Amino acid sequence: MKLNKTALMLSVAAIAHAPAYAAEGNPGYFGVSAGQATVDDFCDGTEASCDDSALALRIYGGTELNSFANLEFGYRYIDDVEASGVIDGVGVAAAVNGHFVDTTLQLGMPESGPFKVFTKAGLMLWRLNYEVAASNGFQTLSVSDDDTGVAFRTGLGMSYEISEEIRLRADWDLLLNVGDEDELGETDINVFSVGPEFRF
Repeated sequence: MKLNKTALMLSVAAIAHAPAYAAEGNPGYFGVSAGQATVDDFCDGTEASCDDSALALRIYGGTELNSFANLEFGYRYIDDVEASGVIDGVGVAAAVNGHFVDTTLQLGMPESGPFKVFTKAGLMLWRLNYEVAASNGFQTLSVSDDDTGVAFRTGLGMSYEISEEIRLRADWDLLLNVGDEDELGETDINVFSVGPEFRF
């Protein structure tokens, strides 16, 4: 819990200082991306049907601190991952989706030609929404709940300069220890995405 409070304070402080960088004339950018998220250990082999991958969408914006470091903020939505099966004669189905708000520091080599490669690390606030339904053939019971927390994120990325204002960007993001260990457990989420990035 102490780690979560510290991480949250660091995120808020970074967001609060972002306008100062923009005011100093540092170049800014924003972008959108779409791809696929895969949740580790969601399908453990006991379900009759399971899909541990889902559509992932992200919008983001940032500022260039210098030629090799960017400060970036984003929001990501991951659609439902689903599993279903039969437990003691009762059919059970579960679906989970998530919302993520992140603060990320990107580090890369200065641009050389149209390509730029970078690594990243940061913090994120996450919210997971759970829906579970059970049916015995006569009655169906549905329960929904949500959980929130703070976690770390890292990854790699590459962008290609189409023009001075537009880049095409591809990302691999690793979202670490998402979920409540005392509730349904923690998991890692891998996200592969691509989309346009606009400079201003």
